[in-house]
Amino acid sequence: MSATTNQQSKPHKLTKLAKPHRPHKPLKPNKPNKPHKLTKTLLVILLLAMLAMWVWIYLFAPRTNPDRLQSRSFAQAAEAVCAPLQAAINALPSGRDVDTVAARNAQIIAGTELAEAMVMGLRESAPLHLSDVGDQRLVDAWFADWDAYLQDRRNHTDKLSALGERASDNDLRFILSQRAEGGIYTRRIDGFANVNDMASCHTPLDI
Repeated sequence: MSATTNQQSKPHKLTKLAKPHRPHKPLKPNKPNKPHKLTKTLLVILLLAMLAMWVWIYLFAPRTNPDRLQSRSFAQAAEAVCAPLQAAINALPSGRDVDTVAARNAQIIAGTELAEAMVMGLRESAPLHLSDVGDQRLVDAWFADWDAYLQDRRNHTDKLSALGERASDNDLRFILSQRAEGGIYTRRIDGFANVNDMASCHTPLDI
């Protein structure tokens, strides 16, 4: 036998094939956290409360204005007093129709006298139609505002009489006195007249 022996050839080790690369699945974006159940409940309760409030306001809230008189007969009598006197005031010439301070002042004085007659007629009519204490209180406050208005008109005409033709354009402006409670009184006068269907019993428009 030959000294050399055929060595059995060792089988080659098979190289492990690398697993094919698989792309990673894209990460799903994090879903935003849902509001807490308690928060959602509170929001629903709030919305329902607001809805209930508006339903009550439109369907069940009292519609009575606190300045509305119980006595409707006074409102009718007052309108009968105011309408003809307001028509007379409106018929007066306006400031555009005159060229002198004296003429303008005469117009304002005439309008003031008509307004004074109107308020006097309202005062005479009030006791005949007002029996409710609340109504009397409201009308008395209304008359107090009228008194302030008439006094402002008198003060204005007194100033123009004193200045005469020396009055400037600024002097010709009618300035309302301010009152601490409730703002300018003319708004209260006109508001009270409107609420009580006394359309002619507003402050005159001649000045």
